[in-house]
Amino acid sequence: MPATFELKTNDAKQYFFNFLNSKGELILMSGDYGNKEEALQAIKEVRTGSLMSNQIAASKVPEGDTFFVIKDTTGAIIVKSVLFNSNMVFDNALHIVKDNACVAEIVDLTR
Repeated sequence: MPATFELKTNDAKQYFFNFLNSKGELILMSGDYGNKEEALQAIKEVRTGSLMSNQIAASKVPEGDTFFVIKDTTGAIIVKSVLFNSNMVFDNALHIVKDNACVAEIVDLTR
């Protein structure tokens, strides 16, 4: 299974998406969007941003785990990664996103 974006709706009928690696493991999570078009546009921005180092930022939580975000061209955060407790796993996840987000299929689970 290749890496994918899963487009979903929550209980409040808002749209959000997740990016999963080829094993189906969660790597990135978006915020909520009011309509499908906004969510699809955000996926396009993640695809572009994943290729632009200046739109990716890494950080740590106080407990020491690391994560990264992808921002749009205005600097607003589009997606946040899960937390990683290992630098090796963090680096691997970041490479998966950089190598696959630009071509990952969108699986629409909103129907």
